[in-house]
Amino acid sequence: MFFRTRLTHYVHVDPCHFHEELTKIVMYQLCKEVEGTIDEEHGFIVAVDTSEGAIDIGPGILLDVGPSSFRVNYWAIVLRPFKDEVVTAIVTKVASIGLFCSLGPLEIFVSSKSSMPSDYVFNDSNPQKPKYVAEGEDTITVDDQVRLLVKGVQITNTEVKAVGDMCENYMGKMSAG
Repeated sequence: MFFRTRLTHYVHVDPCHFHEELTKIVMYQLCKEVEGTIDEEHGFIVAVDTSEGAIDIGPGILLDVGPSSFRVNYWAIVLRPFKDEVVTAIVTKVASIGLFCSLGPLEIFVSSKSSMPSDYVFNDSNPQKPKYVAEGEDTITVDDQVRLLVKGVQITNTEVKAVGDMCENYMGKMSAG
């Protein structure tokens, strides 16, 4: 799910920043450009490791006009979900078609038809707080924690999405205590 991985990025710096603080400026620009973005191969870049020795800034290459380009090798914490991984997520929306959950930037959809136990029934008697109710008065509503099995993952350059399943043993709503 979360990994520390080595990545490379090119940072462009204007010549007016060429002074003794250049390293700090390159590191700041790197964090600003890559944190919160998605790399289709590695997943969602959560944070850049800025500890000493974690970032390697190569020599600058002068471009035709204006800034110089620095090749930066760095370590980052990335979110990369995998199929058949068990995760705990927060329910963000309850609808008749299923549950929408989140695990940080990861959006997970759980279909009410094929990915939830059959005893759960959609109840929207209170439109402000729709829920799924199972026998024994077990309910799932917004802000509940649920344990899911990831059945499919899609990573594009703009979003990370997954499809989850609650039909397996030990999946479903997490107990409060």
